[in-house]
Amino acid sequence: MRRTLIFVMPILFAAATLTACQPKRGGSSLQRVERLYGEGLNGAASAAASVVARGGSSDASAAAWYGGLAEFKQGHDEQARTFFKQAIRSSSPRIAGGAEAMLGQLATQRCDYAESLRRYERAWSLLEGSDRRQAAVRGLAAAETAGNTLATGRWRSRLEGDTTSTSHAYVLQAAAYRKRASADAHAERLEGSAGGAGLGPVVVRSRQDSGGDWWLVQCGGFASRAEANVARRRLPREELIVARATQ
Repeated sequence: MRRTLIFVMPILFAAATLTACQPKRGGSSLQRVERLYGEGLNGAASAAASVVARGGSSDASAAAWYGGLAEFKQGHDEQARTFFKQAIRSSSPRIAGGAEAMLGQLATQRCDYAESLRRYERAWSLLEGSDRRQAAVRGLAAAETAGNTLATGRWRSRLEGDTTSTSHAYVLQAAAYRKRASADAHAERLEGSAGGAGLGPVVVRSRQDSGGDWWLVQCGGFASRAEANVARRRLPREELIVARATQ
């Protein structure tokens, strides 16, 4: 089977929403791309993403991200690569890092390990949490396959020193969704206010139960529930709850 698990940030991976009159029309177009992708209509999502990406609006990079994922799912690697090359110019680290990781994955599939290692390095520098660790896992695999001992040692050191899953017992959770696209959109909306409150980047994490996958929108990291509750009060307008950090 040629396909590996799609890298998400998710990066991964997020959609901008705007409120002013003219940008709102662009936002509606992006929401349509997001909806089509979330419903699994990859051909239609790619076509809609192409229109937004060519428009040069502030939504172009986010649309290119979804377009790249839609093309990748259809096995259209070159079209996906074109979209992801636009998405890496995003001002959002989640989108840019996720696109770099996907370009690394595409390069690995072409056995171009020099490019894949460059892409995973950039992804690792942009991403956070489990997405960053996944970039390191893929970087290590590419380095080992290429026989690059220097890169192999570097990636192994990073993974051994990664404490993102254990350094904090509690996080603040904004929402949980069945669809990744919906979680990405919520995370994008929350990014500004969470950053302004000193809660760090907003991340989307996955969790499985008997009913399938959940996508959790979370921010912050705290050693105790009391500490998390104090931080929660910095964003009184957000319906944040204190949750156990996903392991």
